[in-house]
Amino acid sequence: MVITKVVLHELKVPLKHPYILSREYGVMADTTPLVVEFHTDTGLVGYGECDPWPLFTGDSAASASVVILEHLAPAFIGKDPTNIHETHRLMNAIIRGNNIPKSAMDMAAYDLFGKSLGVPVHKLLGGKLRDEIPSFWSVGGSTPSETVAELKQAKERGFKGAMIKVGTADYRNDIARTLAAYDTFGDDFPLVADANQGWDVETAVSYARGVERCNLLYLEQPVQSWDVAGMARVRQAVSMPISADEGCSTLHDAVNLVRAEAADVFSIKVTKNGGILPAKQIVDFAAANGIKVFFNSMLEEGITQAASLSLAAGTANLMTTIGHSFFSPLRLDGDITDFEARVINGVAHISDAPGLGIQINEDNLKKYTVRTRIVE
Repeated sequence: MVITKVVLHELKVPLKHPYILSREYGVMADTTPLVVEFHTDTGLVGYGECDPWPLFTGDSAASASVVILEHLAPAFIGKDPTNIHETHRLMNAIIRGNNIPKSAMDMAAYDLFGKSLGVPVHKLLGGKLRDEIPSFWSVGGSTPSETVAELKQAKERGFKGAMIKVGTADYRNDIARTLAAYDTFGDDFPLVADANQGWDVETAVSYARGVERCNLLYLEQPVQSWDVAGMARVRQAVSMPISADEGCSTLHDAVNLVRAEAADVFSIKVTKNGGILPAKQIVDFAAANGIKVFFNSMLEEGITQAASLSLAAGTANLMTTIGHSFFSPLRLDGDITDFEARVINGVAHISDAPGLGIQINEDNLKKYTVRTRIVE
């Protein structure tokens, strides 16, 4: 089996409601995924997705499209997509970095690999340890009363815990929001906080001490992604675990975080990490160093979510005290796959269908596509 054609769809998908994040990122009103199709001489088609976010990853939809169309896709024509290691060797020989566009190619290759054998991707990765994974909800910056109101709705919908987006210019309001949530739900609805690089060390420590009684499971990325020493300083100064997200994009990032004793938890996002294979390498490295992982999202459509769930299915060092981020398509105006139907009462169910186990909703794909281009 060889690839005969690569199709790239550039999407723009509105969110149902604006998403207020840290002062680093501002307010998100839409997301701009790229969807890759690998067409083969056997008639099978593999699907991949990447989720550029300029202030998070340094990639935009425009820049990631250029990398795929001008650098990666031409080199894939005539190649065997089922050799995943060769796929990554080829991409890395063509262009350095660029995890986001590479992740779409990785997912499409894994989808084809599974389909060609009639097995789910999680079986290619060694099998699954579970049939379902609870999902948490994430609430953006707002007032304490608005935070509590949204979390009440999330709990009623079956979600098992929540991430509160903090890292705003008013860290005292972030403290008040967190305290209000904990005082409303207590320990039966676990909470985490994500600052999305919004603070310096001193502000992060002030926030952490202000919410100490809330039993947060962890505080995520309180300082800039490059500031490994700052992460370590926060970790040493506070009682709660510290999670690395933006600062844990590559395996080398993970190594540096461990050396600096700067994180207790790694946030895994297959599109941020460059695809399923490099994400699995980070997961395995974390396990070898006693670090838990949780699966997060980048305002993703169902293809990336399915890829993430495929890896999470067999991850042994998975955090189990809170759900994971398998709700992303529910936040969007519409899912381009049937993935959202697998999230029932706040629980994501793992598919045993071949490949990534999703079906494309062609109507929604057409609805949100702003441009389609072909390389053959």
